[in-house]
Amino acid sequence: MSKPFQTHNKQLKILRSRNLIIKDGSKAKSILIRENYYQLINGYKNIFLDIVKTKQLKNDYFKTGTTFEQIYALYEFDRNIRHTLLKYMLICENSLKAKIAYHFSSEHIKEPFPYLNINNFQTKSFEKSSSLIALLSDVTKNNTDAKNKTGPFYHYFHNHKELPLWVLVTKLSLGQTCNLFYNLSSKIQSSIIDSIQNEFKHNSNQYHSFISSHYIDDFGKAINTIKAFRNMCAHEGKIYDYIAKNKNGKAISTSFFYLSSPPAFSGNVYSLILLLRFFLSKKHYKALIRLFILEINDLGSELPPSIFSEVVKRMGFPKDWKTSLNQYI
Repeated sequence: MSKPFQTHNKQLKILRSRNLIIKDGSKAKSILIRENYYQLINGYKNIFLDIVKTKQLKNDYFKTGTTFEQIYALYEFDRNIRHTLLKYMLICENSLKAKIAYHFSSEHIKEPFPYLNINNFQTKSFEKSSSLIALLSDVTKNNTDAKNKTGPFYHYFHNHKELPLWVLVTKLSLGQTCNLFYNLSSKIQSSIIDSIQNEFKHNSNQYHSFISSHYIDDFGKAINTIKAFRNMCAHEGKIYDYIAKNKNGKAISTSFFYLSSPPAFSGNVYSLILLLRFFLSKKHYKALIRLFILEINDLGSELPPSIFSEVVKRMGFPKDWKTSLNQYI
């Protein structure tokens, strides 16, 4: 049976009946007017619920002392870290695209449209390589503005009779970019990882040398994890307790192969930050950590200690999380 429409006033009344304290009804109502009730309450209520009474009553019942403002504080916190993570994932994405374009193009200097040649990709799966080439062809076609005769696609087609990969990658999504990496030859994949490793060597105290060809699979899973988080962020999904999953809905598992004293990979926010560390400059990583510390400290002043500790735990952060994050600078 479908649920009936409820006015904002009725929504607040229902929440009060479920043991939720609303200190300022007018302010709470203005928040519900701006935000989606389902996304705010249903999305972030679970950590505040009294599980025993909820089961007994067969309806939501909040822990004694829980306030509407606390739920909203967690909602705001999640939105803020989502925006922060998205910013640095985009930096990571651009870096990955640049390296893929550079190393693939340097391997096929004299060949026009080398990314449309199936012989330039993995030979393990003809079907996957064919699908990738069809995708790249579609992206090329869909971004060619022949009518207006403007933009880099038309410029390269008209003046150079080709479209370099370093132009094409600017129109690829992160998912498409990951797909491109998966299908590259092992030699080019290793060159890309080596390039990132070389940058990381000069950017972290935790660097240790590794043979890139041994970690192609782990690297692929790492960028797949970043892609999963990026998709969640782009669609305004809940982030703080998210565990990265692949297209089959299974948790992704990889390793921090580039760190000298790596923790276990768990696929949560903490794991994502350590994955981003491999791609970010020291300056960008320090900025990311600084923003996280500010947001977590602010949240700690808004929530009861037990709830706050649970939030930090669900993000995968260790008890000494400040020290832990800073050691990778």
